Amino acid sequence: MIERRRTALRVALAAAVVLCAAAVPYVPGLPGQFVYDDHRLIVENDGLRRPFDLRRAILRDYYASDLDRKGLGYYRPLAILSNELDSRRGGGAPRAFHVTNIALHAASSLLVLVLGLRLFHGAVPWACGAAVLFAVHPAHAESVAFISGRVDPLATLWALASIVLHLHANRAARPWPWRAAAAVAWLGALLCKEMAVTVPVLTLAVECAEEGLPSRRTLRPRIARYVAYAPTLAAYLGMRFAALGAHLPEGAAEASVSLFRPIVVAGSHLVWTFLPPPGLHLEPPPFEGALAAGATLVVVAAAAGVAVAWIRGLRLQAALLAWCLVSLLPVVQLRPLETVLSERFLYLPTVGAVLLTVSLAQRTARSPARRGLVVGLVVLGATYTAILVPRAWMWRDEVRLWSAKAREEPASIKAHLNLAEAFARRGWSDAARVECERAVALGFDETAARGHLAGLLAEGTLEERVGTVREALSKAPGDGALWNNLGFLLLQSGRGREAVAAFTTAVSITPARGEAWLGLARARASQGDGFGAREAARHASLLNPSLGLARLIWAVGELGEGRPCEALRLTAGLELEEPEEVAWLGRLRTAAGEQCREQP
Repeated sequence: MIERRRTALRVALAAAVVLCAAAVPYVPGLPGQFVYDDHRLIVENDGLRRPFDLRRAILRDYYASDLDRKGLGYYRPLAILSNELDSRRGGGAPRAFHVTNIALHAASSLLVLVLGLRLFHGAVPWACGAAVLFAVHPAHAESVAFISGRVDPLATLWALASIVLHLHANRAARPWPWRAAAAVAWLGALLCKEMAVTVPVLTLAVECAEEGLPSRRTLRPRIARYVAYAPTLAAYLGMRFAALGAHLPEGAAEASVSLFRPIVVAGSHLVWTFLPPPGLHLEPPPFEGALAAGATLVVVAAAAGVAVAWIRGLRLQAALLAWCLVSLLPVVQLRPLETVLSERFLYLPTVGAVLLTVSLAQRTARSPARRGLVVGLVVLGATYTAILVPRAWMWRDEVRLWSAKAREEPASIKAHLNLAEAFARRGWSDAARVECERAVALGFDETAARGHLAGLLAEGTLEERVGTVREALSKAPGDGALWNNLGFLLLQSGRGREAVAAFTTAVSITPARGEAWLGLARARASQGDGFGAREAARHASLLNPSLGLARLIWAVGELGEGRPCEALRLTAGLELEEPEEVAWLGRLRTAAGEQCREQP
């Protein structure tokens, strides 16, 4: 009994250490901004401001937005739901999202501790060491400090839960409830990110490390352990097909298949899993030349290492090295993905890497070099932390982030365009213009750059801005946001009929965007089309209840149709900021109130 209490106390202390290691480096980022894809997925996502609708998460591409219908073929409904939850509980402010990311990372780190306790036979210090290395791994900065990087901690949390539950079922008196729970957890991981497809294989690798390869006598019982995963995979594929159909990322069907590229990509990621470089290291360019050859040798050596370790009886080490390789398979890119290399892909592979590192240290701990091994692990953790903290700090500020990216990779068009956007959001017009010019000098289309800059800075006369947006539309006629911008510019210049046409195109491209319907309502009202204005305003208000002007135009239409009481109901509790709109609202309420009292 006393020994159990001591063990429980040691585990509780280890858990506290792991939680601190996972949270402390990221706490300074709590006041951080929305950066990079956060603007598309959160800030400009009208869905987060509309009444909750489960279908919005279940039946859409993760990257498809209300600005356009473009998607990347990613199906991640649980990630969308987590954004919905944080947006509503935090009023849309970034702090709530950052808190959730840190909590997900801390929970994943705790599950690494739990898995380590299982693999290291209850050796608390070694399991704690692996979990701490995972918590402070520099590659995780992009997945934790970057709000939209949360798909990896979220998927890994479910994945580790699935593996731990499966391993527990192997020793449980009644295994099937645990196996069913493991299958459900795997479904949760798949609904967060596609990389989780490898989880059953990772589970099998760890299981073989514990029990060895199945014999003829044990083959069928071992296979039976994985029966529950079949309906899980079928359910996931059915949900994915219902949402996306046979959609592939844009250009994927035409992209060439390469057998060499996957090896280079896997080798690059494998190197960074064990030896993360300093600096920001955000979506670096692919390896070329000697570096590509070196990455290929790393993959060959790792594959050979799995075989040699298994033959020599190092089953756990072989399984964990195989974990690192197998978990990278979904991103090795037989056909190129939208992002070639990214450290956020390493969140799940690093679980195997840190457990492998500590397992090797544990195996040689009885040698005279034991003290040196412990010191080495401490130094490794300190080095990881020293690289992690500046990276996490960069992700809290988009100007700092993209400035660091531009310094590391001066030829990156993406870095200069994103830095231009960051400058423009702060009102630094000259700096934004300089970055756009640098992007053009690097090969970015000059017309698209001018359209990009016009939308960011709203500079020049109305006619000049209309011409710039029209020119940009000639290059991108399917961009709903550009059509929306054109409509508002035409409306400002008094060309209501042309504005109606522009907004009509915008709503046909982005039917779920409330602002486009509001623009159409205003344009139709300017042309004296009361009924059309009312219907467009009704659409806008239902899509985005926060659009007070849409409710006002809707109410005006109801009053014009002889329904003053309905107009009053629509304006109940409505608050507007613009003086002209406030005066309009007052006149409407007065007229509607008088007419409503006169009705029987």
